[in-house]
Amino acid sequence: MNGLLERLGKLDRSVLAGLAIVLSIVLFLSVNVFSALTFGSVRSDLTQSKLFTLTKSTEEVLKGLREPITLRLFQSTALLENVPGLNIYSDRVNELMRTYQELSKGLVRIEIIDPIPFSPAEDRAIQFQLRSFNLTQAGEQGYFGLVGTNSVDDVQVISFLDPVRERFLEYDLTRMVANLARPARPIVAVIDGIGVMGQEANQLPPFAAIRQMQATYNVRPLKYNANVIPPVADVLLVVHPAGLTERTRYAIEQYALAGGPVLVFVDPFAEASPTDPQNRMQYLFPTSELAELFERWGIQMPTNKVAADRSMALRVSGFGGPTRVVVDYVPWLQVRPENFNQEDAVTAQLRIMRITSGGAIQETGIDGVTVTPLIQTTRDSMLIDTTTLRRRDDPSRLLETFEPSGVRQNLAVRISGRARSAFATIPAQNADNDPNANPNAPKPPEPPQLNEGNINVVVVADVDMLTDAHVVNQAGQPVSNNGDFLVNAVENLAGGGALIGLRGRGLSHRPFTTVERIEDEARSKYFAKEQHLEAELAETQGQLARLQSLNRDDVAFELLSQDEQRRIIEFNKKMLMIRQDLRDVRQALNADIDRLETQLQFANIALVPILVVAFGMIAASWRRARLRSARASAGGKTV
Repeated sequence: MNGLLERLGKLDRSVLAGLAIVLSIVLFLSVNVFSALTFGSVRSDLTQSKLFTLTKSTEEVLKGLREPITLRLFQSTALLENVPGLNIYSDRVNELMRTYQELSKGLVRIEIIDPIPFSPAEDRAIQFQLRSFNLTQAGEQGYFGLVGTNSVDDVQVISFLDPVRERFLEYDLTRMVANLARPARPIVAVIDGIGVMGQEANQLPPFAAIRQMQATYNVRPLKYNANVIPPVADVLLVVHPAGLTERTRYAIEQYALAGGPVLVFVDPFAEASPTDPQNRMQYLFPTSELAELFERWGIQMPTNKVAADRSMALRVSGFGGPTRVVVDYVPWLQVRPENFNQEDAVTAQLRIMRITSGGAIQETGIDGVTVTPLIQTTRDSMLIDTTTLRRRDDPSRLLETFEPSGVRQNLAVRISGRARSAFATIPAQNADNDPNANPNAPKPPEPPQLNEGNINVVVVADVDMLTDAHVVNQAGQPVSNNGDFLVNAVENLAGGGALIGLRGRGLSHRPFTTVERIEDEARSKYFAKEQHLEAELAETQGQLARLQSLNRDDVAFELLSQDEQRRIIEFNKKMLMIRQDLRDVRQALNADIDRLETQLQFANIALVPILVVAFGMIAASWRRARLRSARASAGGKTV
């Protein structure tokens, strides 16, 4: 060893430097290869919103897969390059899909396809009806969509991976995988108290919202006096449960306690309820609720109150004295994005809904039960007695007597957690009124009563929102997102705990809020002057236009009075000066913003290297000073 060190010591320093570089490269490559082989699957998510950390719900779906599922990502390179920010979102999609593949142990297979114009890959994208975008004037198209298939050739499609929906990317992917893992169409059992399923005897089709749901789900009506909810049902839909027997209410509760998802539409004043043939002003079954179930689920809905909102009111035609007028009808509400829960996948992407004479769902507070609002009024709300609506008072009168409560009323809620049964004993079964039923047929055994269980329920305090008048127009085109809400809720509930546990996540594109604030301050500094100049310019242009209107084809400019000619010339000069001042203001604004961008670029690109170099120079100087000091000390000792 000593001999080797002596030989190395005799080598030229340049040779030693070369050997050191070679050894460093070998060591670097060795460490990287070792890390890739040993820690290839180890990851650390340092993003603030944990963008790349999957929820337990998704992990359960992926680990529960039994058959392979193929995800084909159609992404046009040209589209990603031409749309700002889309390439960043594409990276996140690709990374998330790879994570799905790893957690599923290869059962989720990934194919990345670039559908080049006029290629077989583009033909497949068109076949799957992916949304296309023009790339060139020659008609070349770009795509960014996802297609999922399973072993029996079922297909799920996201026609366009919209960055606007980035918060729900994991939800959308997990939903696709969960649907493909369960090839059979989910069963939705319906207890219908208002005719949403249609009437075969009267040749009335199902409501448009139900038809929209039937395109994806196996929708099965149940008897209104059902004794048991079939356990094969993936979701139970209860619409306007007016006058349900105790046994049917018990059946609904037991299904919910067993973990069955339930979607309930109730109403304190259902305008779609049939009227008395003897008195068309009298509704037969205007009110519906599930009071004892709601009590155990931690909510209540006053059956004599309707939620009204002045700022959400729909405009209707009414009478103001002898004349017909258009007025805001406060019990009829137009729900906008700010009224939806933006963190829940059911409501986050909805834009507009109609809720008419709906109720107010109030949380009562039950330990272990969580109530989450999905749709709310504004604080400009008021509870109106249903007797007022039954009298059909003048809409103008309702507006005049409106007194805001300052409270946001819940129009729809999600309920989850552990609830207890509302029934001390099992109620007797309903009689079977089917004339074709065999009276001697043995009854199925009574399942044991569940006294508690984890529930998964969505309650909506309006039934009328499902009627065609609030869903589609006469041409069948949607007039609201009411039908989408129904489908979203059923889809979310049908996914079971996997989809319920998923919520909106953070965004991979995070704006520079400080920069935006500084830019806003720069704009506000010039805003007042810009507004003043624009107003002065508009006034000058108006005066000039009035003067020039005198200069018609049959009146030459020279025939105008000298004062009029002078004023026209002055107004033209003034207009040009104002335009120049306006340009100066806008250029100054742009200069301020450009200066800010330059400073940021300097800080991001140049400042850090400069600081590193400066730190290195200081460290080197400090080291040299220490060496000189050490040598001086050593020399002194030698002397």
